[in-house]
Amino acid sequence: MPSLLPYLITSNPVHTLSNALAAIIPASCTPLLSLHGWSKLYDELFQSVQHWRLAPSDDTHAYEAPGPGDVRSPCPALNALANHGYLNRSGKDIPASELISSLTSVYHLSLPLAVALVSGGVICCGDFHKGISLDALAAHNKLEHDASLVHDNALPGAKFAPTQVNFALLDELLERYPAGMGIEEFAHARLQRESLQLNAGVPKLNAFHEEIGHGEAGLTWLLMKDATDLVRAETLHQFYGLEMIPDTYTVPVEEISFPKAREASAKIGSIMKNMKKNLMKAVPS
Repeated sequence: MPSLLPYLITSNPVHTLSNALAAIIPASCTPLLSLHGWSKLYDELFQSVQHWRLAPSDDTHAYEAPGPGDVRSPCPALNALANHGYLNRSGKDIPASELISSLTSVYHLSLPLAVALVSGGVICCGDFHKGISLDALAAHNKLEHDASLVHDNALPGAKFAPTQVNFALLDELLERYPAGMGIEEFAHARLQRESLQLNAGVPKLNAFHEEIGHGEAGLTWLLMKDATDLVRAETLHQFYGLEMIPDTYTVPVEEISFPKAREASAKIGSIMKNMKKNLMKAVPS
């Protein structure tokens, strides 16, 4: 996510999004990145997005676990939106405009950040006309990646990764940080998960997916932290485990902008880098 930001200062919005996502999206997705395609997508998104500031406490958005035939993604934030009816509860064929509207209204992401995230998902895993189904985001090693904090890795050779929560991983996370997780704890948890993967013989994440991992953790912290800058254990259980909007959640007063997301992601990456250096120093030569 941080590598998107230098492109957001250009004056042409179509070129902005095209250049930004072309810089980070895997090669398997880049054939879709034509200027004509971007112009069409950009027009559709901005002409149809409405109702930017919906209230997540609305009674019509009560939590319902997914039913038979419903599909979900590896992303708890999107799954929670579907489980509360801000997105189509089936999780299927969701228009990009609906995704953007929900991200901006419920989570108070800035419009540029929401558009970039949704556009990346549609380009890699969706369709310009039909939108995207949440389970398509589980396509392995596109945007999804191994070393998730609460999901199993994809099986060898599998085209799609698991979308079900591994509650053993979640329980370990909650037991390790009973007082909650600040940004350092998120960095430590990511480092430990990636280290366990290497110890198990699973290939190291590439730079692109490392950045996604940093960004996911950073956004969770930005969205769910309390006044003490901690994400409490019960909040983590509800958000990561039940994939619901936590009882403690309030829409952030300040917009979650690209610079804020970049800062949190970069901070997690920096902390992880320092932790790795310290571990190397502690190993006897």
